[in-house]
Amino acid sequence: MIVPMKKAILFALKSDRDSLLMALQQCGEMMIIPAQNAGEPFGKDQVEQEVQRVKGMLGVIKRYQGKQSLFAVRPEVDYAQFLTENPQTKQLEQEVENIASQLSSQQTQEAALRSQMEQYAPWLLLDIPVDQLRPTKYAVFHTGYGATSALQAIEAAAQENGAHVQVLGSGSEGQAILLTCHRDYEDAMMDAVKAQGFTPAALPNVDGLISDAYKSCEEKLSEISKSEETLIQRLSELAKRKQELEMLYDQYKVKSERMSVSFTETQETFYLEGWVRSDRMDKVQKAVAKVTDAYDLTFYDPQEGENPPTVTKNNRFISQFETITDMFSRPEPGGIDPNPVMGPWYWIIFGLMMGDAGYGLMMLVLIGAFIKLKKPRGEFGKLVNVLFLSSFTTILWGVLFGSYFGETWHPILFVPLDNPVQMLVFCLVIGVLHIFSGMILKMYDDIRQGHFWDAIFDQLSWMVLITGLGLLFLPATQKAGAVMAIAGAVVILFTAGRSNKNIFGKMTGGLLGLYNITSYMSDILSYSRILALSLATGVVGMVMNLLAGMVQGSIIGFILSLLIYIVGHVFNLAMGLLSAYVHDSRLQYIEFFNKFYDGGGTPFVPLSINTEHVDVVSSPAEK
Repeated sequence: MIVPMKKAILFALKSDRDSLLMALQQCGEMMIIPAQNAGEPFGKDQVEQEVQRVKGMLGVIKRYQGKQSLFAVRPEVDYAQFLTENPQTKQLEQEVENIASQLSSQQTQEAALRSQMEQYAPWLLLDIPVDQLRPTKYAVFHTGYGATSALQAIEAAAQENGAHVQVLGSGSEGQAILLTCHRDYEDAMMDAVKAQGFTPAALPNVDGLISDAYKSCEEKLSEISKSEETLIQRLSELAKRKQELEMLYDQYKVKSERMSVSFTETQETFYLEGWVRSDRMDKVQKAVAKVTDAYDLTFYDPQEGENPPTVTKNNRFISQFETITDMFSRPEPGGIDPNPVMGPWYWIIFGLMMGDAGYGLMMLVLIGAFIKLKKPRGEFGKLVNVLFLSSFTTILWGVLFGSYFGETWHPILFVPLDNPVQMLVFCLVIGVLHIFSGMILKMYDDIRQGHFWDAIFDQLSWMVLITGLGLLFLPATQKAGAVMAIAGAVVILFTAGRSNKNIFGKMTGGLLGLYNITSYMSDILSYSRILALSLATGVVGMVMNLLAGMVQGSIIGFILSLLIYIVGHVFNLAMGLLSAYVHDSRLQYIEFFNKFYDGGGTPFVPLSINTEHVDVVSSPAEK
């Protein structure tokens, strides 16, 4: 069901503002409405900077932590402890930040040194100090690069003009070359070698031998490497205290969310508005009353033009399937909650698409263990619970069809692989019932809004027509089917265009309305995907069993067959789960919701303690 919302308006003294916001956040039952033209709270930017700062330090420290347990449990802290910032944690944050800064600086230096060494590398064989390689009265020197393939041509051109060629090392720009020639032949020689691909380049700017500068860089790199090892070792030690940083991050994050609340204030008071569930108003009242008695808190029904958020309230089973609806669109505040009907259908169809008791048992064990150890929360937790619940219908349909890991054993109904046509008819019947349930919900909505005849003409008539067409395929019910089909078609023909003003429009509207039978047939045929997925799961499982059986016959073959069984069936289970989730959701969104559901609601996001790393629990005194 959709829970009615109330608009809460709170007036209180400005001196109590921070305490009240903390109380409302701990209560977690009021969605604050942003105030118009409200200023930024003092200190908000600083807190947000701290959030990003600690997040960055967590990113640094996680790179150096040891192997983490896949099933680590989130620590629990009481609210009083959560509000208290630990000075030692601040020191830890500062130390991590300092080390990260040093590492970053050293990595920059390391990159610069390696870049220098790359420039020095081609000239290491040069045995003349760079500062002494200067032109003399009769001789000049030129350095540069040439392609390895053009080296002989460059040497020949230089020697023809009286130059001496010294080939040094190679680099990214080519082969390093030193040319020495008489000053009188310089121009001719340079023109000749350039024509062969010689590119002049200046020597690295160093004092003395380039090889000495290269060794100096190597020594500095060694020192930096040792320093980095020391810093990384320290980070590895600090990583053992990662939970302290995670706690600090959650503290700042919660504080930032509280400080992001906008409100209107005067010199002595402040005022804020928010949405509260009608069944939780007393909790908000108690939270405010614990802080101060100088306040005014009033609850109102939503006014025309206001758009309150949507909250659904269902039992523990149905509430898990709310995440499927929310992925499509939340219901409107005054609309219908589809979850009580959609949830069971999703549950049934999912199991039918998997249709194997062996895989259902695997789902039950594996997903159940995941839930027990990881305790997933929020929307993801609901989705995992949906898959866990669907393991029961998977087992049920697997037993009815006699399917166990792709093998058939004592079916109660029939074997889909041996009777695909019978299975197709069965799936289409499921589809008709699924669509009819959506049409019944639409009838309920029409009647609720006072549109009784719309429910009869637009929904019931189509249900009679489709049922009659289905009965035509059974010899014993052909006459009854024909009467129902004709009756439904006549009602549609004469009422589908009733909203048009003239007779021609009414007649045309009736014909066009009757043409919608193609749309209904298309929707019903969409349920053949249940057959396809059920058969695919069974066939792939059977193939894996055949492959495993083919390699048996020896000890090695038996071990290999076990590997095929495990990998093959786990892969088939994973693909089956993905396919069933996608196609089951599609049937709900396209074929089912299309008959009655509009959605368009907004989520209810109250001011609350949203943490990522720790669970905040109330102490007995706070309850």
